[in-house]
Amino acid sequence: MSPIERRRLRVPRGDRQALIRPEPAALPALVRRNQDLLASYRFDLAPGAPGFREFRAAARAEVMAMARRYARRWGFAVQRGWSEPQPIILSGHQPRPFHPGVWIKNFLAGDLASAVGGVALNLNVDNDEAHAQVFRLPTRDLVCKMVGDEVRTVEVEFAPHARGVPFEEQPAGAIRPETVDGVLALVPAPALGDAFRDCWQRLARAVPEAASLGEAFVVARRHLEERLGLANLELFVSALSDTSAFRLFVAAMLRRCEDFFAAYNDALAEFRRVYRERSPAQPVPDLASDGPRMELPYWVWRAGEPRRRLWVEPTPEGGLALAAEDEPVGRLGPADLADPAAGAERLAGLRRSGWKIRPRAISMTLFVRLAVGDVFIHGVGGALYDQITDAIIERLFGVRPPEIILASATVHLPLETFPATPADLAAAQRAVRDWRCNPDRLLPERARRGGEAKTLIEEKKRLIAACGRTRDERRRVWQRIREINGWLLALAPEQPDAAREELHRIQRYARYNDILTNREYPFCLYPPEDLAAFYRGASRIG
Repeated sequence: MSPIERRRLRVPRGDRQALIRPEPAALPALVRRNQDLLASYRFDLAPGAPGFREFRAAARAEVMAMARRYARRWGFAVQRGWSEPQPIILSGHQPRPFHPGVWIKNFLAGDLASAVGGVALNLNVDNDEAHAQVFRLPTRDLVCKMVGDEVRTVEVEFAPHARGVPFEEQPAGAIRPETVDGVLALVPAPALGDAFRDCWQRLARAVPEAASLGEAFVVARRHLEERLGLANLELFVSALSDTSAFRLFVAAMLRRCEDFFAAYNDALAEFRRVYRERSPAQPVPDLASDGPRMELPYWVWRAGEPRRRLWVEPTPEGGLALAAEDEPVGRLGPADLADPAAGAERLAGLRRSGWKIRPRAISMTLFVRLAVGDVFIHGVGGALYDQITDAIIERLFGVRPPEIILASATVHLPLETFPATPADLAAAQRAVRDWRCNPDRLLPERARRGGEAKTLIEEKKRLIAACGRTRDERRRVWQRIREINGWLLALAPEQPDAAREELHRIQRYARYNDILTNREYPFCLYPPEDLAAFYRGASRIG
């Protein structure tokens, strides 16, 4: 059975609504199923590579040791030692201020880890491009006493955007100190300003010692999470990519580059077929090829440079040439491909010479779901796209992939909205329409009793009842009814104008409410204790 099935997943629409699938009570059993499934795998990553069980055990030990060292470096609380077979609950996102619908994954991971006697590990995807370096927030300005407040979305840039440059290459010193004043001057409620000021102060304390701006954001968030009782571990994908386990996995995929290339593109084709997606760029582009050269789903670059795609090409002696698009990176000889451990050491040499090889989205989850975690917690988009990873696992290794967890939420900022519900909007639209088409129903009683109005209303009723037999007759009837409606409207001209003004007011308020209730504002604008209480209520395991 294909691992890709059409799924209709929607983020929650209402305030303080969470979507967690499977239900929280079923998650410990899911973890146990995944543990049993992963323990049953007997394949080799590639000819000459260690068996899967040996590889996974070494990868988990290496990753956990690294994550614990990182926690101690920043003074985070570290739980007692980890050892097999304690479950590892994974989540992940870019190291920037994400919205509350993303943050629920961290709390769910922590609660689930506690429930199954494991550990939660959050992966910070700092190899992604550092775009949209802004805080988005709503603000309200007084236009005039008659119009009242105008609500709009504003963006305050906290760092410059360098196209193609990943988070790990952005220095912490790139932060704009004036950002805090810019945001505080615009927040529409004191509680939002208090929450943001607290987060900014934590960020400012982390900046001097952080290796990147992304790391400073992560450290600030982790200190806040500790205050809220969360003890998850953190690891950057850049650090993960420099582990022996990751290099061994990449070396195995280089050994099987043709299989990997085909499995990746075949899985994408299946996803597009199932979801009836016609764009070749969605959800991600196919890997490209140019004669014997082929693209693999990894980034490669040197420090301070934009990311480039990794290409490989067979060499005449049976090895493999690596390139950052058109620039040569290095070579793996036939012996390096025959023995992935030797290939991994060759990749380590490339790293020492300055080259960084980092996974792209699908190759990252492929590695961590097989090598590190017992379950991965995704948002809605990740849950859909990681079906592609499932299909690749099945094609490359011939096994059923482990299950994932979906978690997302919608939380509105604690702001007063305008009196404009969907029902109000529908009523106002109906009133404008009725004044245009049925003024006889809405005229004041005094106007309806007037001789002229009474005669016109009776004529309109007769015309509607007669309707007309031919198309010409019906057209004449419709034209006459329009004339009658126009005469009736002239008897109360201020009423239709008032209805239109009311519709415009409600439409404006509805537009403002859409801004005020947008779920995409960063979590650092929300009172954190309030968010934590909601998350723990929504993700209660037992």
